[in-house]
Amino acid sequence: VALKLIHPHLALEPTFVEMFLDEARIASRINHPNVCSVFDFGKADTSYYIAMEYLLGESLAKVFSVLSSEGELQAARHYSLAAWIVAEACEGLHAAHELLDERGVPMEVVHRDISPHNLFVTYDGSVRVVDFGIARAADQLHETTTGSIKGKYAYMAPEQALGRPLDRRADIWSLGVVLWEFLTGERLFRRGTPAETILALTSE
Repeated sequence: VALKLIHPHLALEPTFVEMFLDEARIASRINHPNVCSVFDFGKADTSYYIAMEYLLGESLAKVFSVLSSEGELQAARHYSLAAWIVAEACEGLHAAHELLDERGVPMEVVHRDISPHNLFVTYDGSVRVVDFGIARAADQLHETTTGSIKGKYAYMAPEQALGRPLDRRADIWSLGVVLWEFLTGERLFRRGTPAETILALTSE
């Protein structure tokens, strides 16, 4: 397994602990081959932990970087590879979006941080959605302050960048940005500063 821990100084902050436990509770409920599995979570002495599937591979960000440097982005196989990776990620996201609680009520999960860094390609050829650390669900412990922004600006849906209420469509937007960039080898909304990036994705 891989162990995810809270730094000791952050374990004293109730907000961080709530977010950590929310991630564990959400991710541990998702049982799908395209989502990194969570086996256990809890507290040992003073340390909070999440025990998750140990993945051997690379983030899509790393794969993209290597393909770009080796001039592989124009190869015909690259387009089918990009489509396959994103299709597999869609399967994992759909499992998260369709998640039900123990009463059969939709949990309304939104990952909120879909990007090449949180899509993982294993060496044996599978794709996993990882890191539900800032995911939102209907029954989470930690409530995000209205108007606050969490996630990577360049992949956010416009309503997310504006701090508005979100649903699963925000994740689909982010995955669309990932696919566009993976196919073109260019950044879609990223600009020189975070403010310029937000302006681009909310106005362009």
